[in-house]
Amino acid sequence: MRSLIAAALLAATPAIASADVTIRFIANEGVHISDGETGVLIDALTWNSYDGTYALPSDEARAAMIAGDAPYDDVVALLFTHIHGDHSDPAGGAEFLNSQPDVTVAASAQVTDAIMNGETDLEDGALERIFPVELSAANPGPWQHPLFDFIEGAWVFHREGIDNITWHVEFDGISILHLGDTQPQLADFSVWDDTEFDVILYPYWFAQMEEGVAFLDSRPDARAIAFHIPATATPLTIQAGLGDREVLFGEVSSVVIETE
Repeated sequence: MRSLIAAALLAATPAIASADVTIRFIANEGVHISDGETGVLIDALTWNSYDGTYALPSDEARAAMIAGDAPYDDVVALLFTHIHGDHSDPAGGAEFLNSQPDVTVAASAQVTDAIMNGETDLEDGALERIFPVELSAANPGPWQHPLFDFIEGAWVFHREGIDNITWHVEFDGISILHLGDTQPQLADFSVWDDTEFDVILYPYWFAQMEEGVAFLDSRPDARAIAFHIPATATPLTIQAGLGDREVLFGEVSSVVIETE
């Protein structure tokens, strides 16, 4: 059974032919990254706004992601950075697996345990498509997705007791890093020293902290894009906090990365 699932999923890896890569913003740190043939969702299904502080996906977007409807009909993997409710939804992850028999979920064991032991029962075959990422400060990775060679994760510090998996995905030669809720003043970024990035998606506070700015400046060739911006932010407050830095904010935000 496992070999059949693996064969079906491997067939969905990105095509060799070059295509533009789109980073479609969903809410908070949720993104859909796609080359038009294959896509991933990172922190896209969430449930807790923390009293309205952080935006959640619209009901329409949530339903489309779970059902695999366009534009999310190319998704092969749902990835979560960590267990906090503005970044992961275990119940939504279970619904996602039950609704689509050929998709996978990968996340820290804290998230995958919540999916497997939650109130939403998993249908036959779903457990085989859940991949716990068991990393730590002592063993930060990188972790290679067993089915997709264009997906890897690594542990980088967020908060004591919380496993934060930063995700690296590569489509058509475009290398993208999603930092989750990394805290730059305490983070060890050396796990990614050997990896080049074309795009770095980072929580907005990086641009307001010396260590965060230093990390972004250490990757001068990468296009740095801020997100995790509070839901009540306005163009004026974003400008005040981030200056002219590029951001993802609002339901219609997207970035297109042109490939050769």
